[in-house]
Amino acid sequence: MLPLGNLLARFKNLTNTERVRKELICEVLKEFKIPLLNTQIFFSKNTVFIKAPPIIKTEVALKKGDILKKITTNTGLRHIQDIF
Repeated sequence: MLPLGNLLARFKNLTNTERVRKELICEVLKEFKIPLLNTQIFFSKNTVFIKAPPIIKTEVALKKGDILKKITTNTGLRHIQDIF
């Protein structure tokens, strides 16, 4: 019989998909010099919502088209259609 640690080892590499998607969006926003934390990003269907100060939301709105292009090129985020 195998030890329990060996049986559960296969589950160590599983990730929280929502957390991973938030991190990917943060990485894209960092490329546009927009500082944002994972806790400031929320999903609803195919839309990303940002809970941040108005100045950051304005920056996102100004660069929205470019950000969406960059986000949708990522395989895990192809379903994203809008960002608020």
